Amino acid sequence: MSEEKLAEALGLYCQAMDNAVQVLKQALAKIERTPVPSGVSEQAFDILKWEASKGSRLDEFEAAFKASNPPDKWNHAFNILKTNNATIKNHFSPEDFVHYYWLYLEKYDDRIFRKKR
Repeated sequence: MSEEKLAEALGLYCQAMDNAVQVLKQALAKIERTPVPSGVSEQAFDILKWEASKGSRLDEFEAAFKASNPPDKWNHAFNILKTNNATIKNHFSPEDFVHYYWLYLEKYDDRIFRKKR
């Protein structure tokens, strides 16, 4: 095989691999990933004091403020969400949970959000 044909074959192979990676990334993005650390239940969140709120995009939701909750309980719940990269687009919501939970760290590091499923 000449060098020119080998280079062409390798170029086509690389392009096919790039396409396959993009298809795989799109498929993975559609999968709802909610890893549940061992022993985590919704009770870790239910013990917090939640305040009702309403927004134009989310409608009704709740927030738990750091200042309104016992530090150890709030930090535990916060760390679960932070470890799981819980955001509004990738919320933490294992199947047996009643609510979706997330953080909005770009704007707030003193509150946890939730919305009923």
